[in-house]
Amino acid sequence: MRKRISISLLILSGALIAGNVNITKDLKSITIQENGKNIKIERNQDTKHRLTSSFTKTSRECPPYCVQPMNIGKVKTIGELELLKYIKQMQNEDSDMLLIDTRTRDWYAGGAIPGSINLPFTMLKKSSKYLPKVLKLLGAKKVGNKWDFSRVPKMIIYSNGIWDAQATEAIKSLLALGCPEDKILYYRGGMQNWYILGLTVK
Repeated sequence: MRKRISISLLILSGALIAGNVNITKDLKSITIQENGKNIKIERNQDTKHRLTSSFTKTSRECPPYCVQPMNIGKVKTIGELELLKYIKQMQNEDSDMLLIDTRTRDWYAGGAIPGSINLPFTMLKKSSKYLPKVLKLLGAKKVGNKWDFSRVPKMIIYSNGIWDAQATEAIKSLLALGCPEDKILYYRGGMQNWYILGLTVK
């Protein structure tokens, strides 16, 4: 009998520990819809989990993998809690926001933040043959030799993290094309921070 009680208590204590990894004290998860499916964004509940992917690396050759600035012009830099709030807001039908993963398609295919779309930074370069089409899809309008970004939604831009220039390059390209700084939010932590916090990846 005592052995059975001990085993039951051990299982119960394990269950309590396993399900107690909140995002904040008051926020356990958020649920969004993507492609008609519900996706629950939460932290990994296994407190012994460790990263085993390439995101465990501490050192990469620079260039190209150099530490990125905290600020790009007057573009606002945000963290995970702000990003989660915006992802939740994006579920509203009248939402005027986009979460943009600016990494190349191979990176995106390996895992991305739920709710994001893939728009590789290379497509936003002035030399890209896709640039006019991409800008029109975003809602920009060509006026003479310039682009009007007034109808473009607010864009949250990210890439791999503080060692990756893909998001930085995308933001610089948009600013150079005339996009107002207040139309862009920069999630500098990117996938590196997202993985470190054990948040859901699609």
